[in-house]
Amino acid sequence: MCTVSINVDEAAIRDMRPELNTTAAIRSWAQELIDSRLRQMQLEDEETMDVEEVRTMVLETVRREYDRL
Repeated sequence: MCTVSINVDEAAIRDMRPELNTTAAIRSWAQELIDSRLRQMQLEDEETMDVEEVRTMVLETVRREYDRL
């Protein structure tokens, strides 16, 4: 884990989300956003195939199609 500092326009956030009325609330909200984005990035990474996986899938598909002819 690491600690980072960010600058946030508190007035703009409070105009949009009045419940974020303390530094602690804003900190928690920002942490939730970052955690959510990290989970999304992990899922995207897991969905990515490497070249060999794609090659294997293409070859299997071609073989199945030619076998049907």
